[in-house]
Amino acid sequence: MHQLRVLLLEGCYAGSMTGLVDLLHFANQIAAYKGRSKPFDWRLFSLDGQAVTTASGIVLTPDGGPELTDAADTLVLPPISYRRLSDFETRLMAEQTAGALATRQHAAGRRVMSFCTGVPLLAEHGLLDGRQATVSWWLHHWFRQRYPKVLLQDYATCSESDGIWCGGATTSYIDLALRLIRHEGGAELAMSCSRLMLTDLNRVSQAPYITMRSFAGHDDELVLRCQNWLQRQLDQPYRLEALAASVGASERTIMRRFQQVLGQPPLRYLQQLRLQAARHLLETSTLPLDEIVSRVGYADIASFRRLFQRELHCTPAEYRRRFAS
Repeated sequence: MHQLRVLLLEGCYAGSMTGLVDLLHFANQIAAYKGRSKPFDWRLFSLDGQAVTTASGIVLTPDGGPELTDAADTLVLPPISYRRLSDFETRLMAEQTAGALATRQHAAGRRVMSFCTGVPLLAEHGLLDGRQATVSWWLHHWFRQRYPKVLLQDYATCSESDGIWCGGATTSYIDLALRLIRHEGGAELAMSCSRLMLTDLNRVSQAPYITMRSFAGHDDELVLRCQNWLQRQLDQPYRLEALAASVGASERTIMRRFQQVLGQPPLRYLQQLRLQAARHLLETSTLPLDEIVSRVGYADIASFRRLFQRELHCTPAEYRRRFAS
């Protein structure tokens, strides 16, 4: 029986932890119904063995303290809430005990798993250096800048590298759980759980779910002004000199700051804005594709299709079928 140990930290997301356990519970129930032995056992623990208050105020009572990890096959670190990136960075540096525990578990040959805002806990302590990883889409640029040694997989839903499994945004715990069920219980059991949860077993990218306006991911005032100007000029031809004049900065400064803050030049960012606008129109209107392409600043529908497919891993028509309201 595969043994999971799920760490609870103050301010973690309760549903992510209990949802993960629920999926494994369903796997055990389905296996038992089919006359098979239950594949999973789990224990919740905290660093001091005491109850933890989660981000939503729900209090979770653990089964014990770190001694429970002695029998672990997989250690799960939780995502944690924060209000500002500066607060989050302070919290990451303070979680020395959790980071050391994850390091010891991995060194002992055990799987370590986290997702969403829990992934930086692993990166902060060097566990992801030189390894592939993914993280919540809204932390992507910040993560790449803070942890340059990590081989960040652009907006992947899940990643696996040397016994460390990472997931993207909050509900990627479902994808990680289904992977674990498939790994330990077989593809048929994973498929049964997927159907029970009304969940796609093959989600590979977070890109279709990204909303660029909802979270800037930084506090740089100059770049924010540039982003707002690009948003207003979405359907106009791109001219770096016009952008520079609008914010009162040199072209060289803008290129440097965009690279520092977002890890990309303004034109690349504008491409993403245009894709976001096109996605919104595909979701909320019945406009033909050529009209949508024109509204977001593209003249060539074929090149737009190629860009859309490359960035979102689906065609505009497929996207509209999945997400149209």
